Amino acid sequence: MLSMLERRVSASERTAFLNALPARRVAAKAGRVHLWVFEHAEEPGRFVEFTEAAHASDLASLHEGQLPAPLWRAVPED
Repeated sequence: MLSMLERRVSASERTAFLNALPARRVAAKAGRVHLWVFEHAEEPGRFVEFTEAAHASDLASLHEGQLPAPLWRAVPED
């Protein structure tokens, strides 16, 4: 399962958001979730997060018990 979430972080909160990413990545890894975060090249504070896990319940554990919407399923390669 894959989720995409866009976040807008104010300039005053951006540093704290970035400083919290290492801990979020550790928590994601511990919960069997892959986490990728990208910041828009021309709009500081505009982020898109991708989370991927084998099960939706693993994604929910990273997102405070809520499933981010929409969820995407992998298309089999065969």
